[in-house]
Parts: sequence; C-alpha cells; structure tokens
Amino acid sequence: MKQPTPLAKTYPLSQLSIRPVTRADLPALEWDGAYWMYREMYADLYQSCLAGRTLMWVVVEPGGELIGQVFVMLKSGERDAADGEERAYVFSFRVKSGWRNQGIGGYLMGFVEEDLRQRGFKIVTLNVAKENQAAQRLYQRLGYQVVGSRPGTWSFRDPDGVLHRVKEPSWRMMKNLYQDQ
Repeated sequence: MKQPTPLAKTYPLSQLSIRPVTRADLPALEWDGAYWMYREMYADLYQSCLAGRTLMWVVVEPGGELIGQVFVMLKSGERDAADGEERAYVFSFRVKSGWRNQGIGGYLMGFVEEDLRQRGFKIVTLNVAKENQAAQRLYQRLGYQVVGSRPGTWSFRDPDGVLHRVKEPSWRMMKNLYQDQ
C-alpha cells in the first residue's frame, strides 16, 4: 500500500533557492525512485545543458532537499516549440507533491520567464497533459493560453535498456513574455 506523501515544512519563498542543475543533482532528479526510468534522459539533457542548448533548474529548500525542477529547451527541431532565438520550450516542470499549493510553481515559472527575457526570448511554449487539470489551471493563471493540441507521442530508454513508448495527449500552451509590459 502506498504511503501518503508527508506534508512539507512551509518556508517563505524567499528562503527557497533556484539554481542550475549540477552533475551531482542528477540522482536527486529521480525523486527517490519515482523517476528512475528517466536516468539516461536526464544525463543526456545535462550534456545538452553543458552545450548551451538546454537549461536545467532546480528549487532547493533550506535543508538542501530538491523540491522542484524545470527544464528549458532553447532550440529544438520543432521550431514552433523552441527556435533558439525568440521561442523557448519548458518541460519536466515539477514540484514535489508535499510542496504543492504553496506558490512554488508560480515562483519557479516567474524565475524561468525572467531568465528567458534576459536571454532575449519573447515566447514560452509548453505542453501539458490533457488530463492534468491542476497544471492547466496553474499555467492559465500565469497567462499561458492553449494554442493547439499535440499527440504527446515520445519514447525513452530506461537504465535497463528497455524502450518505452509514451502516448500522452497534450495541449500546447504559449505565453508572450511581453504581453503585460
């Protein structure tokens, strides 16, 4: 039987830190085994980060626990997602369940948006699973609008070498970073 997620200690957002992922963080991105199957993908993304094509950010609470993450693709083969100049693509946006509904998601997305503005990007895109109503509400509150639908078909190889094919129909959402300015 699955144990309930313990409630997290509440900290003011100002006590949380957002920083780039380090090589030492990669095991913690597996979130105590919940995402072990993405180990190889995380390692590849980290290499992409070192090459300047991807950004990887984590939220860390004062005790050092990694409690949130977000990755940003700056350039993709799918130009309507990320073109390397004006448009960037946010993915793997997560806040640990015990830490949700404390403003951390909005705080993290605000950080990412400001970082992208500083880099000269104008538009942020993301995909959200059609069944993930909570995430859709968050993104809408933050000013993202649905601009299309995606089949959400992708694949990855887990650390045991097993190929997994994923089908997760999603909404493509977009935000103009300068719409409120």
